[in-house]
Amino acid sequence: MIPNPPQIALKFLRWFCREDYVEEVEGDLIEVYEHQYEKSHKKAKVKFCWSVLRYFRPEFIKSFKTNQSLSSIAMFRSNLKITFRVLSKSKLMTSINIFSLTIGIAACIAIYLFIEDESSFDHQHTKKENIYRLNEIQNFTGTKEQKVALSMPGMGPAMLNDFPEVLSFTRFWPSGKRLFSKDETRHTIDKFYTVDSTFLRLFNFPLIAGSSGSALDEPNSIVLTEETALKFFSNAEKALGNSISMGEEVYKVTAVLENVPENSHLQFNALRSMSTITMENPDFNDQWGSNFLNTYLFLASDVDIAKLESKFDDFMIRHTEDPEITNFYELYLQPLNEVHLGSADVEHDYNNYRKFDGKYLSTFSLVGVFILVIASINFMNLSTARASQRWKEIGVRKAIGAQKIQLFNQFILESIMLAFVAMILAFFIDLIALPLLSNLIGRELSLFYFIQNPQYLALVFTITLALGLLAGLYPSLYMTAFKAVNVLKANNKQGSNKSVLRSGLVILQFGLALAMIVSTLIVLQQLNFMKNKDIGFDKDQIILVDMNGEANDKFEVMKKELLDLSSVSGVTASGQRIGNNFHQWGFKVKTDTGIYNMTPSNVLVEYDYLDVYNIKLRVGRTFSKDFATDDGLAYIINETLAKELALGENAVGTPAAHSWYPDDSLGTIIGVTEDFNFNSLHHKVNTLSMVVHSEWNFDEMSVKIKSENIKEVVAQIENIWNRHIDEWPFDYSFLDEHFAELYSSDNQMSAVVGIMTVLAILIACMGLFGLSSIMVVQKVKEVGIRKTLGASTFQITYLLSKNFLLLVIIAFVIVSPVTYVLLKDWLQNFAFHVNINLTIFILGAIISLLIALLTISFHTVKASQRNPVDALRYQ
Repeated sequence: MIPNPPQIALKFLRWFCREDYVEEVEGDLIEVYEHQYEKSHKKAKVKFCWSVLRYFRPEFIKSFKTNQSLSSIAMFRSNLKITFRVLSKSKLMTSINIFSLTIGIAACIAIYLFIEDESSFDHQHTKKENIYRLNEIQNFTGTKEQKVALSMPGMGPAMLNDFPEVLSFTRFWPSGKRLFSKDETRHTIDKFYTVDSTFLRLFNFPLIAGSSGSALDEPNSIVLTEETALKFFSNAEKALGNSISMGEEVYKVTAVLENVPENSHLQFNALRSMSTITMENPDFNDQWGSNFLNTYLFLASDVDIAKLESKFDDFMIRHTEDPEITNFYELYLQPLNEVHLGSADVEHDYNNYRKFDGKYLSTFSLVGVFILVIASINFMNLSTARASQRWKEIGVRKAIGAQKIQLFNQFILESIMLAFVAMILAFFIDLIALPLLSNLIGRELSLFYFIQNPQYLALVFTITLALGLLAGLYPSLYMTAFKAVNVLKANNKQGSNKSVLRSGLVILQFGLALAMIVSTLIVLQQLNFMKNKDIGFDKDQIILVDMNGEANDKFEVMKKELLDLSSVSGVTASGQRIGNNFHQWGFKVKTDTGIYNMTPSNVLVEYDYLDVYNIKLRVGRTFSKDFATDDGLAYIINETLAKELALGENAVGTPAAHSWYPDDSLGTIIGVTEDFNFNSLHHKVNTLSMVVHSEWNFDEMSVKIKSENIKEVVAQIENIWNRHIDEWPFDYSFLDEHFAELYSSDNQMSAVVGIMTVLAILIACMGLFGLSSIMVVQKVKEVGIRKTLGASTFQITYLLSKNFLLLVIIAFVIVSPVTYVLLKDWLQNFAFHVNINLTIFILGAIISLLIALLTISFHTVKASQRNPVDALRYQ
């Protein structure tokens, strides 16, 4: 008899050759086999058959390879059919897998869009890599050290002159809200700034009309945004070359810009040329001492920033002619791409639109990774657990000749298919959810970003493919490792063995979920603390109305009429809005040892300011018209300033005045208030002095109301305003809204982390639900036997639940210390914050345990109540 391998080779030849040809080579074939391959392994015998074909009929090798390619396509189609069949059989497990992955991917896409939106600030400027904002670190006597985003008018021109590294500069000076007119049309422009001629050459704000190179060269030139131009002209192009007036001053419109994009930290409606100011005040460019504008420097590409900053001390001494100036000022450069996200610790940062703490982006990234990891763990756990229900399929397929690689490809295909279905559903969910999320967090997030940037859409596809491969890798290796004989002999024991990896993944999954639960509780506690903390004054039910010179002249008349309204309980005014980090200027006190100079925060107030805001006095009295010296020569300080001066309860009666008053013409401290948080709770209470001064103008009127009908009260206030004020329009806001804006970043973090925590818990619960379902099926015979022997429902439920609950407890023990350290670090961002209590962690653990118990109880209770006869028959 011809040995088996030659028989196989001969069969191949009979398929491809004539019968007589096979007879001719049969002897040679057997002889070759006996000499070279008889004692070889299986792979060598296969190689022998292939060598025969290659030698006798080489033309069929090429044909075979072509057929093999077609065979691969057929194999893929077959695997695809099997995949659909398998997934449709396990509808519950498939749904859980797809839905958990869908939530994970959808959450990651939303977080990515949020991070991308925040990170895109100022990226439209082509020179952004070489533009730096000039900031200061101020360390004045009587004031805590602070970073500020302000600079002096003379700094920019002097640096251009002194340092070859500085190629250009521009200044950005807020010039207040102004009333402009064109013929009979009048409108206020509330974001009106004065800038240097280089502003539009350094920053790329697209033009509709005009030239960015020369638009701001001439005095009395003005550049409008499209929205502002349309207030005065029928179309934006028509504005070019025309003029608008601000009182007696006439400004020529030299350019019209597109509306400033949302992702610019500099926001404006109109720009006035700086030469308008320097023409009237030639010394403006040499002005030192006062900080009230932003300076941006354009540096050469190869500049060593640290080396340049090291020259700033000498620069300050040289120009101020004060050798001690560096005791109070330190200059540093902040890259343009860090202004929006890297200025959380910068105070007096008035021109930084939608300033956001960049540390939160790291938190959001971490949350996104957590969500995706939890979803991936679900996939791996459910896939490996399902293997215990597919042991017969794997055993039979292996017995009839299926190779490991074929099975591996099958399971990987299932994994990738699930991932891509989840991705498609994730985009659909985001299409619906993103508008709601945008509303909640005050952003404009949209999936159109991926259409505009197809490379990122390709990245999402690539990540999804990688996710499918990685998430399916271990389950595929795990399932294809089964030996056909052992599987078929050992029934389902091969797939039901406890998996250490699966338990570890459950611990990781619930550990992450627990960390997010505790984090959410702490964040909510901190935000609730900030909302409810006694900040030392009333901020609710106060309407703020912008004032101009005319409103200042008629303030007393309007105040009297407003107080006659039954819905108004108080009226006052101030030079700055509380919560805006009051300006700082020189203040001096006469003590037994001489004159003590310092620089606290200062604010101009009206006589009734303390009463309307309900700011409590510790000692002394409030301002009163009964004392003539209260106008300009009386000061009320806060408790922090009294402590700084070491005056304590003896502060009242101490001679004091602003720094420009002669030493022999000092006023008097008439009262000391309890400390109140005139800035946000991110910062400690600073030293503060308040003064009444009739020669100075107020910026804002504060009207305290007591009616619940807000619209009616506002209409009454507007009516009084319009009867007295001819030109300046009635423009109002609410103080509590302003304070809500101070904490917008924190509220947004709370909202995002809260939503993601709910999603993480949902995904983790879905995983537990699926695992408990599979576990109950695996233990159905054991449950039946135990019930037959008299086990109660509680005992059965405990038996089936204890392993999962133990894993949750282990997760709590591992994760709690790490979470505590991270949360403690986050709370350091607030000058006033809650303390982390162990109770929060215990509460988080209880919530996790209850969620886990409720999730698995559906299956465990159901299994414990089944008739044991059915359970045993099932097996």
